[in-house]
Amino acid sequence: MSAGLSLENLARAEVVGLHEFFVAWFRSGGAAPDFGLCEGAFAPDFRMIAPEGDAHDRTAVMRRIREARGVLTSDFRIDILGPRPVWMADEAVLLEYVEQQYRDGRSTRRRSTGLFTRCPSAPRGVQWLHLQETWMGAAADT
Repeated sequence: MSAGLSLENLARAEVVGLHEFFVAWFRSGGAAPDFGLCEGAFAPDFRMIAPEGDAHDRTAVMRRIREARGVLTSDFRIDILGPRPVWMADEAVLLEYVEQQYRDGRSTRRRSTGLFTRCPSAPRGVQWLHLQETWMGAAADT
């Protein structure tokens, strides 16, 4: 999949693809997707800052994702809005996007920035190094 794609496009595809995995993983019922698609997307030294401000390393994030298998109803979905690069180097890109989640008749939004590096062995050709998420109001501009 990664042959010939720019680093920016690989990162965009990674954000969308990983969130598609999350929807399938978190929804109840149905066959579980291959967890290796998730594990392979994160660098060994990955770090996440959650919307509440808590910092999590890769081990904690993987554990939380594994434990959340099938906990949401079938109406759960995620939309990725307005992904755009805010910084780029030869082998790294910082991508900003809005993640909009729908569940139980409600919508939440968070503005996120993900730092990606090229990694041919990753499922979609890039790995997440860092993720920062910040809660947004429902009517905020993207």
